Amino acid sequence: MLVNDVDASRLRRLAALKPQGARVLSLYLDLEPTEFATPPARESELTSALDAAARMADEAGLEHDARVAIREDIERARAALLDDGLDAKGARAVAVFVCGPADLFEVVKLPRPVATHVTIDDSPWIEPLVRLGAAQHVAVALIDRHNLRLFHGTAESLEELDPDAPELRPPRDAGHVHERRHRTATDDEARAHFEHAGHALLALLKTRGYDALVLDVRNEYRSAIVDSLHPYVRERLVGEIDVDVSSATADAVRRAAAEVLAEVHARKVGEALERLREGLGRGVRAAAGLNDVLAALNERRVEVLLYEQGRALTGVVCPADGWFGVGEDECPIDGTPLERRDDILENAAEAAVLQDAEVLVIDPVEHPDLGPHGGVGAVLRF
Repeated sequence: MLVNDVDASRLRRLAALKPQGARVLSLYLDLEPTEFATPPARESELTSALDAAARMADEAGLEHDARVAIREDIERARAALLDDGLDAKGARAVAVFVCGPADLFEVVKLPRPVATHVTIDDSPWIEPLVRLGAAQHVAVALIDRHNLRLFHGTAESLEELDPDAPELRPPRDAGHVHERRHRTATDDEARAHFEHAGHALLALLKTRGYDALVLDVRNEYRSAIVDSLHPYVRERLVGEIDVDVSSATADAVRRAAAEVLAEVHARKVGEALERLREGLGRGVRAAAGLNDVLAALNERRVEVLLYEQGRALTGVVCPADGWFGVGEDECPIDGTPLERRDDILENAAEAAVLQDAEVLVIDPVEHPDLGPHGGVGAVLRF
């Protein structure tokens, strides 16, 4: 099963890390099995990336202490990841972030290939993680009068759970579970079975949490089952699938649920673009074009940041306070010189994550709406 270690809390923590006087090594390693299926192939790719990082460190013009620290970080990564030290199980790529002065050494498994590359900067380079998207945790419940099967995980990896596990069982319920699922269950037993399913889903929400709920229920039971769900659970219901409740494999359930989640994401993108178009038309709560979007991010007004996949945009950043923009020579806040950034979207993505804005990366072929605006737009909170 594929693994996605990216979640909202990790993105916020990495985005907020800006060690004073030190640099962060960010390494992305492609593990696409068609090219890097064997350990020697992966080690060769990793060695090349770390050698490139060493050259970057030597050519970056860093202060002595920062240069020594980043070289130590590179060697630390080399020692930890080579010679079978890299746990790549379930990943199509990994991101590695290292900064000794900040006590940072983090390996993040990714579910889709990412081209191998390294950066050395004053903060972790998280834009590829944002582009992949934080893993949306999902619960899937297959329910009929006789069966209850529960799954928890992400679109890439689902684990089947025991619905009769103590942490999911209704209070003071030591029995009746198997009777409820008897092939000749009465209406009362079926009702109790549905209530047990509702409790298990609420307990799962409390113990493991999930962002979306997907159900597999027959039409004649749908109303009774949905009515048995706690409001907190019901509000997470995003769609339904149709698999064999008793015999479907975990992978078949995952594929069906992933289709539902993809449809939900597509609707979310469509709704965000519609809000952007409407806001721009009315001149309220919307920004388009790099300059206006960066200004809104500086003012912490962004609710949804949208940009085209593969778009590279140039801007300037103030290293002292993080302000960024386009075309200025000095920071308007404190007058300090600005640094040119060839991919200012990395800074934009960091700022969006830190203000709890949603980040949506748009396929420009499917959604050309952002093209006239330089590939970037934002729905604003106010």
